[in-house]
Amino acid sequence: MKANAIVLDLDDTLLSTHYRQYACLRDYLVIEGMPFMLFEDYLKVRRLNNLSNTDLLKALQVDLDWKRFTSYYLNNIESERYLDLDELIVDKVHLSLAVQKKLTLILLSLRGNATNSLRQMGKLGIDVYFKDIYFEPHNNALNPKLGRLNQLIKGYDIIAFCGDSVSDYEAARHLNINFVQVKTSLYALPDFEQAEHYDNINEYLSKII
Repeated sequence: MKANAIVLDLDDTLLSTHYRQYACLRDYLVIEGMPFMLFEDYLKVRRLNNLSNTDLLKALQVDLDWKRFTSYYLNNIESERYLDLDELIVDKVHLSLAVQKKLTLILLSLRGNATNSLRQMGKLGIDVYFKDIYFEPHNNALNPKLGRLNQLIKGYDIIAFCGDSVSDYEAARHLNINFVQVKTSLYALPDFEQAEHYDNINEYLSKII
């Protein structure tokens, strides 16, 4: 008999990356001698217009060396300095109660630096609740989580995959996995049709425990 498992995304599901993304962007512009908007304005503009960081800068007509900017962003966004800016969304009590209820928790996240990511989870005190932790590299041509989910369903009865993005939802639907959509993304996404919807991960966890 397979163990019941919940697969959880990390960024903007269990913790908020909003200020980290803003700070990395702002710091690069400071290096280039350019002013940037306040954090509150950054959030508002990105959410209202569903813009990526690059699209936001282009919409603002910021004149940059885009290759140099992309290199700086990718080389720094998962550094310890910036990861330390993330804030927990999930209440650790909910994770503990889920484990006590014999639910297997599995983390599945898109991250390039697994070492720093594991260190961050340890600092935040959430690593201990997960039986398995997977960091998949970004891949623009494929859905990076699809292959891992396909492996996981062979060993677990996955009762939910919890995430905040379109790609997470598409991976879950492809494998007929129940998807739990949380509304803590930087994007103002509509309710996905075949999903459960919650304002944040704590609402879902409190329901099942």
